[in-house]
Amino acid sequence: MLAELHGYMASIYDADCGHRLQDFLITDRNLANLLGRKVLPDNVEETVLIAEGEDGISLSVFLDQALLSRLDNSDPLKKLCANELADLSVVLEGISHFNYLGWCAGSDKAVTLLELELQAEVDKFITTALLAQEQEDYSLLRNLHKLLFDDIAFQPSLSRSQRERYEVANSYAARFCRKLLDRIPADPDNEQLRAFYRLTQPDKISYIHSLAWQN
Repeated sequence: MLAELHGYMASIYDADCGHRLQDFLITDRNLANLLGRKVLPDNVEETVLIAEGEDGISLSVFLDQALLSRLDNSDPLKKLCANELADLSVVLEGISHFNYLGWCAGSDKAVTLLELELQAEVDKFITTALLAQEQEDYSLLRNLHKLLFDDIAFQPSLSRSQRERYEVANSYAARFCRKLLDRIPADPDNEQLRAFYRLTQPDKISYIHSLAWQN
C-alpha cells in the first residue's frame, strides 16, 4: 500500500524522486527515537529524520507500525472512508516529505521547513481529492477542504516556532486548495499542480496571493 501511495503521489506531479520509500522507512519507535536523539514525542506517528553531511543528506522516515497496519486493512486506494482520513493524512505527509526532499535534492533545489510543510498540506489534500474523484465519492470531495483544513488540531508538544510554521503552512495551503478544487476536472494533466510543485517558496507564496485576485 505504501509503495502504491508513493507512486500515485509522484505521478500527480511527474516528480519521482528516484528512491523507494520502503528503503528509508523506520517503523520501530525506539529506533526512530534513538536516531532522533531521544526527543521524539510518544504520540507522534510520523516524522522525517534528516542529517546533513559533506556528501549530502541522510534521511529516514518514521511511520508507526500500528498506523500502517490500520491503513493496510482499509486500503484507501480502493475505498476512502471519512473516519480513516486522519490515518491517511499522516501517511501522506510522510510520503510527501520523502518525495519532495528527494526530488529537490536530485534537482539541486534548496527547500525550507515552511515550504516542506506547505507542500505536504497541498499533497495531502490533492491526493485525497483525486482518489475521491476517481472513486466517485462526491460527498467526501465536497467536505474534504473542511476536514483537512478546518477540523484540525496541532500537537501540544510543538514549540512556538514549530506551531507558527504549521499554522502558516496550513493557511496558505488552504487558500491554494480552495481555488484548486474547482479546477481539478478542467486540468486532467495536473499542469497547474506540477508548475506549483517546481516553484521556490517565495514564488509559491506569491502565486497563492495572486489567486485572491482571480475569479
